[in-house]
Parts: sequence; structure tokens; C-alpha cells
Amino acid sequence: MFKDQSGMFKKIEDIKNKKITIMGLGLNQGGLGISRFFAKAGAKLVVTDLKTEQELKPSLEKLKEFDIRYVLGKHDEKDFIETDLVIQNPAIPDNSKHLQIARKHGIPIKTDLDIFLNFCPSRKIIAISGTKGKSTVSYLIFKIFQNAGVHSILAGNMGISVFNVLEKLTPSTHLILEISSWQLEGIKDHKFRANTTVLTNIIPDHLDRYDSFKNYAEAEKLILKYLDSKDHLIINFDNREVYKETQKISSCIYGFSTQKKVKVGSYLRKNELRYSSGEYDVCFAKISDLLLVGRHHLENILAACTVAFIHRIPIKIITQTISRFSGIPYRLELVGEKNGVKFYNDTCATTPEATLAALQSLPDQPIILIIGGKNKKLVYDKMIEAISKDRRIKKIVLFRHPNYDVTTFLYSRLKNSFESKKIVFANNMAEAIQSADITAKSGDIILLSPAAASFGMFKNEFDRGDQFNNAVKNLL
Repeated sequence: MFKDQSGMFKKIEDIKNKKITIMGLGLNQGGLGISRFFAKAGAKLVVTDLKTEQELKPSLEKLKEFDIRYVLGKHDEKDFIETDLVIQNPAIPDNSKHLQIARKHGIPIKTDLDIFLNFCPSRKIIAISGTKGKSTVSYLIFKIFQNAGVHSILAGNMGISVFNVLEKLTPSTHLILEISSWQLEGIKDHKFRANTTVLTNIIPDHLDRYDSFKNYAEAEKLILKYLDSKDHLIINFDNREVYKETQKISSCIYGFSTQKKVKVGSYLRKNELRYSSGEYDVCFAKISDLLLVGRHHLENILAACTVAFIHRIPIKIITQTISRFSGIPYRLELVGEKNGVKFYNDTCATTPEATLAALQSLPDQPIILIIGGKNKKLVYDKMIEAISKDRRIKKIVLFRHPNYDVTTFLYSRLKNSFESKKIVFANNMAEAIQSADITAKSGDIILLSPAAASFGMFKNEFDRGDQFNNAVKNLL
């Protein structure tokens, strides 16, 4: 069990009658699991969220059996002063006025993962972090372990609350834990280290939350800070920001690469995916065997398989699992086909790099691209240049909303590269699909890959993806 330096909760009984304010309930499991945990433990609980009761109805319904006081559509200062603890949930920035009030009055501020680590019994944690690919890597590791009969549980940043799985964990359970940069910052007091750590990549993202890319990168690297020589680290040798850390770390380092041979780890050689460990070097799959498309997915597969080899999963299980793996929802997911037109849902592409990766992954067929949204202080030059030169793109559909500055910027930069009729605007998802479908012909691809945040037109990127899926189903 990890120990929080504050020593606030050493056992669950310590929670009873504590005054706890949970800031941010949300709709995507953000505060639901920890609210249920504290309520069951007998805390005097206040849940506060700027969203209204109507907006939060699905989450509130799941908590109706508990005695919880709600403050919705606003925050009250007294709930951040007259309390023993504040829980800061996802999407709540550190510079929040109400968190500053709590700090001023000496109120501890924790995160759900922070509290969870006080009670987690597992001694076999596999932690996955990085800018992109961490959900795919996490899920694929879980599927490989599951198919090998290894007792494992998946939780974390992909929308599975750690508190939903706490009661299922034992000291011998392999906990496959996806962790975001924000969550890593929230567990500094624990000196957290996992037995096995995967760092997929570090590329510009979340610059609306961090002052600079350097600050964001340092947050991602917190997952490396307390590793020692007994731990295994799997790291992307193709990502410069990640690779340069290998000289500073004492743990057992395994690489993965699609560009060069790796002495210890997994790599791509022509059509073969190979694992190397000293004199041992074996092909465990071929690109032609895989359902997933794109070089970024090859990186994800290599990372996950390296973890599997380290844990001595039979090669037959590894090969069978990755050959049947079609990915996870919302990440370049093929969701339908109509009259020879394929619809891909890549709503989790919230950065220009992710959209560029999606375009690079697709075959040489005409593409209708649905794109646009709210900026996160990211740089779009490379993506814009690539789109301008990509002869496959026959039409661009831009989401139009008052807050969508990326849409405005993309239009201003792309309008000279495409005829006016090839760039259109959509006020909602139904319009976007209709605009895309009306000009699509057999052999075309309709790709939702927004390259931006969703807030304004959609609740979040998953709502955006769900609306895409529903609109496609209405066409089929």
C-alpha cells in the first residue's frame, strides 16, 4: 500500500464523519466513483459542480441511494472552508478560485487517484502514461493478460474509476492503470512507482492547462521520478522527448520503435514485428496479420507486446490477441459502411498531431474530413501544410460554433488550397454527416478527426463521438 505523507486516511474507518467536498462530478466517471466510495464510508459529503442538475442527471441517478448534499450550477465558498478535505476532479484547473480559497484556509486538496493509492492492495501495478496511445496500450495489455489467464484489472484515465475496481483487487492482481499528466501531479506525495511503466510519447498537448510544453512534459515525466533498478520501464525510442530520459534512469529499460532495431524490446523490421532480448530475437507478428491501421497503432502494439514479453506471456497468446484486436472506441474506429463509403470515428484526436497520424494511417482513397473545435494553445502549421498537399482530401467539413477558434483559423489557412465548395461549415453533427454523405461516393472515407477540443458544441469528445456514431447509424 502506498502511503500519503499527510497520513489523512490510514484505513477506511478514518473516513467516517469527515467533511469532504468533491469538486466536479462530471458525466464521464470523473467524480462518480470517489463520490460513491466516500458516501459508503460514511463521510459527510458535498458534491459541487458548475453543471446543472439537468445536465448531470445520468451521474446523479447513479448516486441516488446515498445521503449526499449537492451544490449544482455554482460553487459556494463555505464548502471550501468548512471542510476537512477537497477532492479536485478532472477538468478542474489548479488555479481555480475555489481551490485557492481552500489553500488559503489550509484545507488539503487531493485527487481520486491520490486517495485510491492509500487503499490499493496490489503489488503488481502496470502504469501507462504519455500524450497519445495510452488507452490503446492499456486495453491491449489487459486483453493479452486476460487471454493468458492472468488475473488483471483495467482502470484509470480511460473512464474506469479506480474506485469501481478497488474491492476486486488483491496483492497479486495485475492492476493495469492508465494515468494522465494531471493525475501524476496529483499523486506527488506518494512517491509513486509502478513495477512496470510504459511512457508512450510526449508531444504538445494540454497547453491550455500548462504554461508551456516544457511544463507539460515535466508533468508527464513524473511517472519516471521514483523508479529504481528493480522496475521495468518501456519507452518510445522514436520520440525524442521520451528517449532523452533513458540516460537519467536506473530501471531496466526496454524500447519500442517502428524506425530502428531495438536491442532490448520490440521493433518493426520491414513487415515483421519483433521482440529482442540479448541473443533472443523473434518475429511475433506481421503487419499483414493486424486489423489496426497506422504507424501510431504499430507503436501501441509494440509497447503492449513488450510488457507481455516481460511478464512471460506465451508468444502464441500475444500473436493471437493482437491479430484479433480492432482497437478501442473513438480512436480511428471503423463504425460503419454504406454503399462502399467507410465512416471512421477518431473523436479522441484532439490535437493536430493525432489528426495528422490518422490521415497518415488511412489508405490512398478519397477522404472527406470532419474537423474543427476549440484550441488548447496548440500549433497547427504542420497539419495545415499536410492537409493542403493531401490530394486524397476531396472535402472538408468544419464544425461552426462561437467558441471554436480552431475552425476559424483552419478556414483562414485552408481556403486558398481548396475550392470554396470543398470547404463547408456545419452547426451540429447531423449537418456535418449530411454534408459529408451527400458528396461521398463508393471508395470514399468519411473521417471524423477534429484536431481540437469539443467543448461548446459537445459535452466532451466522447459525446462528440457518440453523436457521430448515431448520425452514421441513421444513414445505414
